[in-house]
Amino acid sequence: MPEIWLKYGPTDIALDINFGNLLAEVSPDFPLLSDEDITTKLSDIPMSSNMLILALSRSKPVQRITEILRHIINSKGFEDLDVNTLPKMADRFSKECFNIGSDDSPFFLPKTYENVIFISLISYDPLFGFSGAPTVILRHYMEEQMLLAFESRRGNLPDPGRESPPLAIALSASEKLSAASVELVTSGSGISGIYCGNVCDAFHKAKEKLVSTTTYHVDQAKSAIVAGSNELDFSSLTTSLNLLWNAVHVVQENGSIVLLAENQHGLGEGALQMFVEGKMKSQDLYKRGFYVPGLEHLIYIDTLRQQFDLGILSSLPQYYLKKLGFESYARGNDVLEKLLAKHGRKHKILVSSAADLTSLTLSQQKLF
Repeated sequence: MPEIWLKYGPTDIALDINFGNLLAEVSPDFPLLSDEDITTKLSDIPMSSNMLILALSRSKPVQRITEILRHIINSKGFEDLDVNTLPKMADRFSKECFNIGSDDSPFFLPKTYENVIFISLISYDPLFGFSGAPTVILRHYMEEQMLLAFESRRGNLPDPGRESPPLAIALSASEKLSAASVELVTSGSGISGIYCGNVCDAFHKAKEKLVSTTTYHVDQAKSAIVAGSNELDFSSLTTSLNLLWNAVHVVQENGSIVLLAENQHGLGEGALQMFVEGKMKSQDLYKRGFYVPGLEHLIYIDTLRQQFDLGILSSLPQYYLKKLGFESYARGNDVLEKLLAKHGRKHKILVSSAADLTSLTLSQQKLF
């Protein structure tokens, strides 16, 4: 019996699946950078006194790079270093502060800095195609441009791993930022690539590395189980659902796909919370000129729940999940039993243990 461990909040859970029921286990596995390599790459970043490091992810790799960079800056004798994370900085922005962006795509900081450094990690994303500093900045700091990006999407289906109109808008909004960027390529066990430069250049280089090392061809599956590479960036349903949408295209129609994510921070602020509280109705999903965080998830659910059985193993209340259109599970063994009962005791299940970092492509023509 294969030993497959999947991230579930701050812990890992074992999936006790028989080898005969495993279609494939997809997980990124490539060489990692040494501490010496990491320090060498970070030493080339412009440094000075009065700097800001803004971490755009709460993941352990980003935390590690932030600490190493802080140490390098301090060792060079530079002073007045501010280090902040994404949620904290978002609350401090106002139009009375310093703008490091352009007039049409402003990015306001609470004060003037000599140097600003973003630290982010590259991954796959169902709305933009890819996620990194440009898309995170757009989502959290540029509401008007985020609305434009959302309305520029090609349709109402997830579109991971492809260049997209929303991504083009995110890159355009970031290209004039007066800041350096550190974009990371990671696996479940560490850092495999560091790309520095301006926001767009670092993103493009990291994206090329990600695509070249994490594209997997798989047979179409009757069922799939997906999880993320880390627990911190997927701690709410609004963020963890990206994992589901990054893999649903390799499941056959009337098949099943189940997300494993604890979601210790609940539904997350935005559309999902509004929907379960009755503040948003199904007819509101496709209105023009309107976007709140997570709205794309409600549209994907509305589009796909007639084609697939959507399930979640989560600590969220069953009431919330049922209202959103998901079947809920309490244990990993419950997931396996339900999938085998529905699709046959001999059918094979696809397992993606890092759906944020892997691009799944059908060996045959895609379903959609």
